[in-house]
Amino acid sequence: MKKLRSAREITFFYFAVVAIAMITIHFSLVESTVDELELLNAQNALEHKTEQAINKLQNTPSELQYITKTSQSYVGLANVPKHFDIKEDLPYNKAVEVYQPNGYATDYFVMKSLMTERNGHHTDLYTFYFDEIYEFSEDQIFKENIKQAIISVILLVTTLMIVMLISRRLNHPLSVLTHQLQHRSANDLSPIVLPHGVKTQELTMLVDSLNQYQNRIKLSIERERAFNRYASHELRTPLMVIKGATSLLAHSSAPEFIEKQRERLSSACEEMNDFVTTLLSLTREENLNELQNRELTKEELEEVVQSHLHLLKNKPVEFRIELNHSIDVKIPKTSLKILVGNLLKNAFACTEKGSVVISVTPSRISIIDTGIGSEKKPRGVEGYGLGLLIARDICHKYGYEFELLNNPYGGCSAQISIQPDQ
Repeated sequence: MKKLRSAREITFFYFAVVAIAMITIHFSLVESTVDELELLNAQNALEHKTEQAINKLQNTPSELQYITKTSQSYVGLANVPKHFDIKEDLPYNKAVEVYQPNGYATDYFVMKSLMTERNGHHTDLYTFYFDEIYEFSEDQIFKENIKQAIISVILLVTTLMIVMLISRRLNHPLSVLTHQLQHRSANDLSPIVLPHGVKTQELTMLVDSLNQYQNRIKLSIERERAFNRYASHELRTPLMVIKGATSLLAHSSAPEFIEKQRERLSSACEEMNDFVTTLLSLTREENLNELQNRELTKEELEEVVQSHLHLLKNKPVEFRIELNHSIDVKIPKTSLKILVGNLLKNAFACTEKGSVVISVTPSRISIIDTGIGSEKKPRGVEGYGLGLLIARDICHKYGYEFELLNNPYGGCSAQISIQPDQ
C-alpha cells in the first residue's frame, strides 16, 4: 500500500522542488548572461582590432602578422599558429570562441575577415582577441553570484522554516479534528466542535459539512427506527386477528363460523400484504413514468374508510365523503390505501365529537376533522406521528405535496395536493 504523506511533508517537498528550481534558473541565467556579454564584448573588440590590423598591414604589405597586447592578426590561415587549431569554414565577420583540440576553451576569440591588398587581391585575415581584464571581471562576477546564491539559500531556508511553522499552525486544528473523530463512539452523533487554533474558512466549512452529514445520518437512523416501530404497530393488529381466528377455528366446525373466520383471515392477510408492499415501494426505485393515470372513485375511498370505522365506535362523530368532481391520480391502489388510511386513523383518533370529512376536488384530497388539532397528540394512540411520516414519504415518492394545517374553527386538515399534470 502506498504510504500517505502528511501535509508538512508535502509542503517541504514542493517547497524544496521550487527552491532548487529557482536556484538552478538563477545560475543558468547568470551564466547565460555572462556568456552573452563576453561574446558581445569580443565581437565589438574584434571589429575594432580587425580594422586597425587591416590599416597597418595594407601600409606594410610585406608584413604577414600584426600583434598588440590584446590581439593578434595573421594574413592567411597558413600563418596562424598551429596551437589555435582553426578551421577554414569559419564565418566572416563573426566572433567565435577558440577551443583546443581536446575541447577545452582557450579564452581567445577569433574573427575571420576579408582584406583587400594593394594589388587588388583578396585574402583572409584572422584576428585573435584576449582580454585579461574582462576574464578577471568574469571571475569576480561569478564570485559575487556565489555570495548572492549563499544569501538566497539562507533566505530560502528561513522562508522554509516560516512556511513549515505556518503549515503546522494551519494543520493543527485538522489533527485535533481527526483525533476527535477517531475517539468518538459509533453512536455519538452530537455536533462536532470547531477545534481551537487558526479558524480558516475551509476548516469551518468542513466542520459545518460534517455536522450536516451527521445530522442527515441521525435523521436517517431515527427514520429507520420510526419505520420499525410503525411496522411493528401496523402488523400487530392483523397478526392478532390471524392468531385469534386460527385459535377459534379449532373450537368449532360450523360452516358459517368457519366462513366468518376465513373472511377475517383473508382480510388480515390482505391488510398485511398492502402494508408490506407499500413500505417496500418506498425503499426501492421505480419508474414512475410507467404508472398510468386512473380515476379515484368514491367506492375506493369507502373501502379505505370501512377498514377504520371501528375507531369511531361509541363516538358522536359524523363521517362523510364529498366527491363531486372526478380526479385522476397516478399512484397504486395499495399505496393510496395506506396513505389515506393513515390520515383517516389519525383523524378518527383525534376527534371525540363533531365530524370527519374526506373532501375531494380536481386538485386536492383533504381529510378535515374537528378534533384536538395538529399541535397535540392523542393519548393512548400508537403510530400517530409515524403515520404522518409514512404519509409524507408516500406523497414525496409520487410527486404530491402534503400539508397538515389547523382549522380556524378547530381541528385540522390533512391535504394531499395533486400536481396539475397528474
